Amino acid sequence: MPSFFKRSKAKEKEAEEEKANAERPATPPPTYEATQEEPPPFEDRPPPFEASGAGRRGGGGGGGGGGKAPYTEADVANITAAFASLRLGTQSDPDVDSCLAHLKLLYAIQTLKEEVGYTDGLWDLWDVRAGPPDSPHKGDVKEKGGPGGDAGPSKEPEDRRKKVLAIVREKRWALYLARAVDRYETWWKTLSEGRRLREAEMGDPQNPSRYATFPEGSEDYPWSVDVLPPLDVLMVWHTHMLNPRAFLEDSIRWGLRTLWTTGMPWAQVNQAIDSKFNYEASDLARSNWERTTGRSWDNIEEPMVKSLQCPSCKRAMEVPWTTCGLPETYKGDSRPGLVGNGYGDGEFSQRCDPGCGTLVTQRLLSVAKMIGDAEAYLNEGITIPSTVLDPKTGMPVVGDAEKLLEVTFPNRLVGHGIASQLFDMLQPGLHENCSMKHVRDLVTVALQSDAAFSRIQEAKIAQIGRKEGMASRQMERTERFQTSKMMSRYWENHSIFALDLVAAVMRQGVFVGKMYSLDWLHGPNARGTMDRLVQKYNRFMLILTENAFMMCVPTLDVDLAWHTHQLAPRAYYKFSTYNSATKGSKEARFIDHDDKVDEDQLSSSFEWTGKLYLDKFGEVYSECICWYCEVNRIQATANSTAVFGRTKGQKAVDNFNNSPAANSPACHPSSSAHISAHNSCLSSSPLHRGREFQRAIWKSRLDDGYERAVKRTAKRGRKLPPKEEFYDHWGKTYHQYAPNLFPGYLTSDLYVAGDPGILHGNWASCAQGLCGTNDIAAGGCGGPGGCTNSSGYWTGSGRGKPVCAGVVAGAGMVGGGCGGGGGGGCGGGGGS
Repeated sequence: MPSFFKRSKAKEKEAEEEKANAERPATPPPTYEATQEEPPPFEDRPPPFEASGAGRRGGGGGGGGGGKAPYTEADVANITAAFASLRLGTQSDPDVDSCLAHLKLLYAIQTLKEEVGYTDGLWDLWDVRAGPPDSPHKGDVKEKGGPGGDAGPSKEPEDRRKKVLAIVREKRWALYLARAVDRYETWWKTLSEGRRLREAEMGDPQNPSRYATFPEGSEDYPWSVDVLPPLDVLMVWHTHMLNPRAFLEDSIRWGLRTLWTTGMPWAQVNQAIDSKFNYEASDLARSNWERTTGRSWDNIEEPMVKSLQCPSCKRAMEVPWTTCGLPETYKGDSRPGLVGNGYGDGEFSQRCDPGCGTLVTQRLLSVAKMIGDAEAYLNEGITIPSTVLDPKTGMPVVGDAEKLLEVTFPNRLVGHGIASQLFDMLQPGLHENCSMKHVRDLVTVALQSDAAFSRIQEAKIAQIGRKEGMASRQMERTERFQTSKMMSRYWENHSIFALDLVAAVMRQGVFVGKMYSLDWLHGPNARGTMDRLVQKYNRFMLILTENAFMMCVPTLDVDLAWHTHQLAPRAYYKFSTYNSATKGSKEARFIDHDDKVDEDQLSSSFEWTGKLYLDKFGEVYSECICWYCEVNRIQATANSTAVFGRTKGQKAVDNFNNSPAANSPACHPSSSAHISAHNSCLSSSPLHRGREFQRAIWKSRLDDGYERAVKRTAKRGRKLPPKEEFYDHWGKTYHQYAPNLFPGYLTSDLYVAGDPGILHGNWASCAQGLCGTNDIAAGGCGGPGGCTNSSGYWTGSGRGKPVCAGVVAGAGMVGGGCGGGGGGGCGGGGGS
């Protein structure tokens, strides 16, 4: 009998042929032929990228249009006909029509952004502040620190002028977003009509629709084109829904069940956006909005002052939205810069002149928000933020009274543990500004104090009776996690929502800009592109639900379908809970979509996702020829071995490299759908300094992979694109080392509540005795929620002594402990 390991001559010949094919010169660019009329069934291979059509827009991502081609009359006519035939509904999983309607909305949002940013003189923010062309004038901006100063270290005056000009335009947009979120909050309260969730309702079997069965709603919101909100409010709502667990929590707390059930009304939105992506609402919609909310239809037409109640003396006060404006012809030397001290500026700071003289800041407003929530809980039993969903499953707690008490632990902590000290923090005439750091200290003392903990436990005993072990000072794992998450609801966030929506919209804007640049709507086969990405999304979700302990990272095309699904919250909830209950760990979870993930964790998880996709489906995950994607393909097959010849994954990579698609415009780095990194953030907290060593290791791996990729592509007769990627943002070119990194143009102090590209503030950390950091999102980018080693989760299902989980080494990150990676909290990568 011949040895199994002895190669036959036939096998040797086959191996030699494969080697020759791998080293042959690249196939010349393809000639395009007519694409298929009908999409293939899901079981088949998705149509190749060249059949889908690449976008025509150049540049990358920010505001500013880059190299976009103007629309022709033929474009407008084609778009009009295409959108007129869409069949759109609600409460449904993503399909070709809903993805096209979603793209249309994203184009309208980008059009709005460019209109606002390029409106010279809006809110007295004039382009002339950048100085005339070729002028040595330094402008009046610096990106970090206080107002005034140089725009940066650039040596060339024209480059410096472009940089200042870009920041001026970004400031207009940042201020517009701050006002938009304020308007969205008014709309949200109007829809709620005061139906806020009481703690007693959470366990009430007589009225389960208020909590237990809330996500299962069947009644639609009565949408029509005459009740649509303005586009800026629609944009904020769009971003809010793309944080699924946060949106569910807020919807339950405010009693907005029909809004949750229906999701985005695609038919009405499609009707309101014309062929040039202008949002044209009816006169009745305008009058209905102004009548119900008391706000102007147009964001820009609203007053430049904001009415507030002083947190200390409760007197009404008016504060400016911005202090950055200057007349166009101003010639003086005193310049306010573009950070500002107004309500929509980066460093809000105004005194209560009508009353007590308290210095009101963003951080003081966060404390005031918690005090208001504590009063509402004590007076009316209204549950406070973070006490609604099981942190492990992201779902309401049903049929387990003890578990429900663990989930609502922050109610008792705030209401019975620290309430009296909280109320004493705000006194009229307060000059020493208090912040959530002081609240953190109160929580630390309460958790260590026998008297305070006894009050908290007595409130628990009053609800379920005394049980064995209640005398113990040990907190349950869920109680610790919920308290950390509760603190995250207030760090740098004084809104009524579970997250800072201004920063969230800024991050989402990165994705919107990418979609606008790819320009699939004007491609030769937009429907084929949508069909392909929906099928790829189904594959992605299969990987995600089968691997409950890992973080999955989407490509841009997959992310479009994923976002579209999340904009039908009830359908997405049913999809998530059913598939997670039948696959992987077989435990129902509401899959979250964290919009803040550490850039290194995002990259390592993307490599893992691509490897698993390659192994499972025999196709490359990211059909892009940029250096980063080439390196990821090499890493995915680097340690693969086969008894005979090459592995299935290696053959799939070779097939892609030698295919016409790899040499087509669709796979060029400027127009390909590689990693979706709109949620990429940079960790700056001292808790994450330990990850600098891991980051250096990861960069070394990329550099090593790049060298190997250069050699491999040279053998195929192709030159690997350089590492440097450049993005146009408001007319200024920005460099980016790799597509997984957070966008450098979001790193200034222009924005309300801090930098949207930073994962943790240096001043933010949790109380002692709790596991986790300030950014507990209860979900990573594709983490199925709860029991996973990706950020924001714990490992294990039992109650008892809390144990932190490190990130699985297979994800490319080493280490573990409290307060790591993308979401912070138990299970982040490499915290300390």
